[in-house]
This record gives sequence, C-alpha cells and structure tokens, in this order.
Amino acid sequence: MGYLEEMAKYQKTEKQKSFSADFLEGQQIEDYEFWDEIEIGKETVVPFKFEVKAEDMMAYAEGVPDANPVFYDEEYARKCGYDGLVAHPLFISQVLFFLLQKGHGSWIRTPGARNPGQIFEWHDPIRVGDILTLKNKGYDKWIKKGKYYLRYLSELYDQDGKLKVRGYITMILPKSKADVLRYVKGERALEA
Repeated sequence: MGYLEEMAKYQKTEKQKSFSADFLEGQQIEDYEFWDEIEIGKETVVPFKFEVKAEDMMAYAEGVPDANPVFYDEEYARKCGYDGLVAHPLFISQVLFFLLQKGHGSWIRTPGARNPGQIFEWHDPIRVGDILTLKNKGYDKWIKKGKYYLRYLSELYDQDGKLKVRGYITMILPKSKADVLRYVKGERALEA
C-alpha cells in the first residue's frame, strides 16, 4: 500500500477527501510559484475560501495530541466563555494548505520546501461557520549557503473582514521548476 492509500484511511471530512496530497503530480507542479518567480511586495488575496465546519475542526483536534476539550466539546467551550467550539491553534496549517492550491503563495506545497520557522499572532479564534479568506505577501528573499529563503506574511480574515490570524513564515524553497523536476526524479532538489 502506498502512502496516499495509507493517508486515505484517516481522511474523514469532505475537505480532506477532496484535497490532493500528491504534491508531485504533474499538474500541481505546473500550478506552483517558485522562488525565482516570486515578486517581493506583491500582495495577493487567494481566490479560494475555507468554510469552517465542525467536522473540520474536530477531525484536526482528533489528530493532534492536545486533550483540551474546547477543541471538540461544544458545551465545555461555552462554559469557558466561547460561543461554541474553537479551532486548535495549529488548525491554521490545514487551512493554509487547503487555500494555497496554486499560484502566488503556493510555496508551502512545493515539493522539497522546508519550514525553518513561523510566528502566528492570533487576533480572534476561528469558529464554526467562519468563511476564511487569505492574503499573502512575500517581503524578503535571499540565498544563504546555497539555499533559497523566502519570508512572507499571511493574514486570514473572516467573512466580515475581521483579522483572525497573522503569520510571519520563513521557507526554504527549490529555486525553480527545474529543481522540483530533479526532486521528482530522485535527484537533489536544491542547488548547492
């Protein structure tokens, strides 16, 4: 059994089942933005939306080792002063991967990409019923020891335009599509 079939055993929600996790698939590679194509300062509102459902939040909470009931017990969350379930803070990673399917900002899905660090500022909990929109802007890129770095800003807003999360993310990326194609063939992905 391959890794995609193994992963399918754990996919419970509609979004999980529709999400293509085969980042090496040819069409996905065509849709990515690579380090050498990134325009610093370009801000993009991602055209996809993420409608938060209880099943999304609960499936994520089930998969992380955090027993805090505010993530899966609505009654308990209300006793804690929330108006319902709240998303686990790392639920943001699922939202970003889902929204960044192609084009500007798809860096996190690029095969060979690595995340050496990120900082998230939470402004308001993500809740069931939120319809999330993402803004991305690359603000710095550099080369260090043959590796291609990108630092970018991501902001998630709800359907009312309220800022939910601001993230400062650093990535090490393949320089170009040619690097990713070498990675697909089993060769080294990043130029030395």
